[in-house]
Amino acid sequence: MSLATQPSVPSTDIPIPPDLWKRLTSTVGLVTVRDGERVNIMSAEWSYFVNKQPLWVAVVLGPRSATRELIGPAGEFCLTLCAEDQAALADLAGSFSIRDLDKTSSELVSLAAARLVSVPWVDGGVVALECQLRQEIAFPVHRMFVGEVVAAHLPERPDSVRPLVKHGGMYQLGERAERREVAVVAQRGPAGTVRVGATSPAKLTAPFRITLALADGGSIPLGEFAANRHGDLQIEVPLPAAVAGLRPGPVEVVVERDGARPGRARLTEESGWR
Repeated sequence: MSLATQPSVPSTDIPIPPDLWKRLTSTVGLVTVRDGERVNIMSAEWSYFVNKQPLWVAVVLGPRSATRELIGPAGEFCLTLCAEDQAALADLAGSFSIRDLDKTSSELVSLAAARLVSVPWVDGGVVALECQLRQEIAFPVHRMFVGEVVAAHLPERPDSVRPLVKHGGMYQLGERAERREVAVVAQRGPAGTVRVGATSPAKLTAPFRITLALADGGSIPLGEFAANRHGDLQIEVPLPAAVAGLRPGPVEVVVERDGARPGRARLTEESGWR
């Protein structure tokens, strides 16, 4: 059955909280666009990179936003991803409309001249992007504007500037999540092989060791293998002849790397063990 022909699920069966969208975590954006001789600034918490080469970004704007009526005719905009010390500015820019107030009058706003578009960008963020509009997508309520990045502006010391994070409220970025374990996926390959993929903490340089852990408590080493250029493991390993006689069951692929906890992946009948 295709997605288009699947029956819809009544909303009464799966209640959706009206503020479920606040579970999203994103970097707060500040969008600038021209309104005649004036410059409009607004907050866009739904700001994303959506393509790498060429680099495209998207901002999603609600129905009450004056900015969404300005970007189309302008054909361009700038997007600044806020730094953590711009929370007050982000709140200000999202609380008022250019229809009523000139938000560039605030002492919190520092505008810088763009190189390739006509609208200035807000200084002080993690990065500021000059964008030419490439696509406009209408959703049931919101509207997405997709722009190609034609110029970018980074702070002098990019690593010292941390993003302003939106998750319901606005937050500073916390401690970096540290990897301590190997993570593994595996499946039976053709002609008596097993395909293994593994990641591990980025700083490790030791080879990966692959072992089959058998249902009876025994194990069969499959060898040591170097990481690829990304620091990961992706390999297809021939299985020893002894494996052919094993019964289906709780067989696991164990991958070890010095400096991290071992990782395991199940090989069962459902995942292709025969």
